[in-house]
Amino acid sequence: MITYEYSDGGTHFLQLRLGGDRNFCYLLGERRSGSAAAVDPGFKAEQLAAAAAERGLDIRMILITHAHSDHMAQAGRLARLTKAPRYAGKGEKVPKALIVGEGDRLALGEKSILVYHTPGHSPGHLCYLFENRLITGDLLFCGKVGGTGRHFPGSSPEAEWDSLQQILGLPDEVGVFPGHDYYGGEGNRLHSTIGYERQHNPFLQCHSFEAFCHLKDTWDLYKATHGIR
Repeated sequence: MITYEYSDGGTHFLQLRLGGDRNFCYLLGERRSGSAAAVDPGFKAEQLAAAAAERGLDIRMILITHAHSDHMAQAGRLARLTKAPRYAGKGEKVPKALIVGEGDRLALGEKSILVYHTPGHSPGHLCYLFENRLITGDLLFCGKVGGTGRHFPGSSPEAEWDSLQQILGLPDEVGVFPGHDYYGGEGNRLHSTIGYERQHNPFLQCHSFEAFCHLKDTWDLYKATHGIR
């Protein structure tokens, strides 16, 4: 199911929900060359490839934010369908992936995708910026942030805090496109902006790492108190 689609004549951007725990995957396209990148193909590789073909796009890159199975389980299948190479961060166990990291630019026709190394939820977690839209994986959700702790081996709240401060340096108008539909407030917020999250996301309003950790530790109580799902 397509949950968001944007085209300006030169580029194409799709947010899709194809399965999992409210997972999102993405399709980024550059129209002149017909090149496309698929991001986090955790489910239904055939449907993702079909969405590209219907728009005259050819998937030539498969980008992984992190190696949890719900974000990359169908990467191999999609690679076989499209012959596209896979890309992931250092330390992420993505079979046959080429390693990319902070500051790398991946050419997509006449456009490019900028890579940010954003560890915390996982050690090699990456975010991808394409035409003022940031795909945040499980670093930042609408109204929430990615999990850390014993349920997420290799995670680090310290690293996550630093990564969040890094992307908060982006302009307010940059779009935030997360890896899951985890928004728990009023309405139906499938994507956001850096500016909105800066003003409304309780984790981004913490003024210190200690306050950030305290909110993580007391999150269930905070949600109950503030009516967050």
